[in-house]
Amino acid sequence: MRHNLTMVILAAAALAAAAGCDDNAKFMTEQRLDRGMVMILPGIEGPSGINRDIRHGLVAAGLREALPIRSWGNPVPLLGILMKQVDVIGSHLAAAGIRDELVQYMDAHPGAPVVLIGHSGGGGIAVLVAEKMPPGKKLDAVVLLSASISSAHDMAEALTHVRRGIVNFYNRDDGALLGLGTVLLGNIDGLHGPSAGLIGFDPPAAHHSEQHKRTYTKLYQVEIKRDMVVGGDTHTAVTQPGFVASYVAPWADGRPWPATAAQRFVYVPAPPSPPPPPPETQPTTAGSQPASP
Repeated sequence: MRHNLTMVILAAAALAAAAGCDDNAKFMTEQRLDRGMVMILPGIEGPSGINRDIRHGLVAAGLREALPIRSWGNPVPLLGILMKQVDVIGSHLAAAGIRDELVQYMDAHPGAPVVLIGHSGGGGIAVLVAEKMPPGKKLDAVVLLSASISSAHDMAEALTHVRRGIVNFYNRDDGALLGLGTVLLGNIDGLHGPSAGLIGFDPPAAHHSEQHKRTYTKLYQVEIKRDMVVGGDTHTAVTQPGFVASYVAPWADGRPWPATAAQRFVYVPAPPSPPPPPPETQPTTAGSQPASP
């Protein structure tokens, strides 16, 4: 059974090769699959040198797990790129398909860690995949790189389906695509406004439950500073192999979190409610007797 499922995954890798991931198969060997899965979800441009740079950085850092680049969304040339950004239903369908593939992999390789790394639109898809994981199936971690998902997106559901948590790398210099672009076209989750890849995720609101706030302690956020990156533009700086090897790989290689310096929501339990006052008692006058029944 396990062998058959592995062959299905390898066949999927071969199909992906025909679609542009021509080197996927060598990163999906049985030895790598046995160690775990670190799936790379590209942006709306699809498989390209941008996401292969992410994989090169992971390899340089010594990751030995399976490292597929998984395309998603409508493959229509040119027009398909914009369609992927605004097609909310299609994004949810794509996320459901990726979830099903990961569940198959988990069944074939019980106990093997599964990590998602999503860049730009792929970061939004990674969050949707986490939200759709079934009971008893958890991702090990999710890493978001300049993700096109709304800063206002409620992360509680996704966070409940990951063991270690979600780390969000955001870049305040990326306003052309993740500010203006997502205000006009919307993010992958359909919400219009600045992306979490630009300003980070909003913290839970005061009215949220204590459990909701506690869940957010598994959300880590890293602001990208200019002295951290070398090469690439403001949107692809996080995909440069050197940046990935130094800052991204530590969150995906199994070491304890936080793997590098990061911001984290601090949960402060609400103070206990004061006990209710004792019931009032009627004063009695000296020598009085209780009434007879």
